[in-house]
Amino acid sequence: MNKRLIHIALLGGAVGLFFSCKDLPPNNHGPIVLGDSSTIVTERDPQRLKDLVTDLQPVIPTPETNDTAENKTPVATADTGKKSTPVAATPTPAQALPAGAGLRADFRDVSVMIPNLNAKISGKADLQKANGAVYTFVSGDINGNSLHLTGNITRVSQRYQSVVVLKNELGTLPIESLSVTTDWEPIKGNNNQYKISDLDTRSLEYPRVSGSAIRNAVGKAAKRRRFSRRKVQEWEKSVHHVRAANQKPLVIMLRSVMWKIDGKDANGKLFSKQIRIDVPM
Repeated sequence: MNKRLIHIALLGGAVGLFFSCKDLPPNNHGPIVLGDSSTIVTERDPQRLKDLVTDLQPVIPTPETNDTAENKTPVATADTGKKSTPVAATPTPAQALPAGAGLRADFRDVSVMIPNLNAKISGKADLQKANGAVYTFVSGDINGNSLHLTGNITRVSQRYQSVVVLKNELGTLPIESLSVTTDWEPIKGNNNQYKISDLDTRSLEYPRVSGSAIRNAVGKAAKRRRFSRRKVQEWEKSVHHVRAANQKPLVIMLRSVMWKIDGKDANGKLFSKQIRIDVPM
């Protein structure tokens, strides 16, 4: 009987030991060794292979500012290595045209004023639907004067035509074949005022021609005026010693001057207007 109880006790202890071993924590095999294939776990489920951390792209709102000139200064940001977008310049407010006499052209998108310049318009005076206007000079100063403009102006350019004129005791003879028309050149301005310059006699461009070409051009200009043969010969003889188009009795004179005014209307559409002043010879 005693032996039977001992066997039963031993069997119960063995069963308890078996179940208690299943609750023990797993063995720690130490740190993973790089390059050891036995420690690498290969995951084949594509759902578990996705990158769950997306690139951080925070949207940083700009500080609210009032729409005033004082608050239009750009805010300094951290140097990220990228070029910052330049802040658009505040459009120049339209300037009022000066009061008083002068040439005035009122187009639909821009008005032009040249003070103390008297010129007669050719064609219709209403320029609201026109892109250009032509004037004939009467009196006043062109060189040294200024273009006063209204509107959103982006650029003003100038070009002119100069002509060689023969002046002596015989009279005044424009030589139309000896002329120069320049390219468009931008002129500087501020607050919609643009200085008119480089139209004086010493600054005007002239053709580079030989003495024989000058005599031939003088003869053709005299014949065009229907002078007599003797008169034509006198004109030609008066320049027999001339070797350059700017040598006396030849002078360089302004024949016409043109301005091109580029800008944007109230809707942001580009426009271009032109004004020309012809100087009678």
